Amino acid sequence: MMSVPSFFDEKRLEEEKREAQWNPAERWRIIQEMIVWADAQATVRRNTPKRCLELQREKDSRLH
Repeated sequence: MMSVPSFFDEKRLEEEKREAQWNPAERWRIIQEMIVWADAQATVRRNTPKRCLELQREKDSRLH
């Protein structure tokens, strides 16, 4: 009788197959691209101190 692989065994085998397809140079290039992308996303801030002061000035001007 053959044993049926568990979900975790199957998952590990699939991950190993996927990892074997990566070229190390290509993998490094993709990692660098992701880092650059993440760094670019960090600059998108909606509640910067400058913007908060601008909003406060607008609110104050409406009250006076």
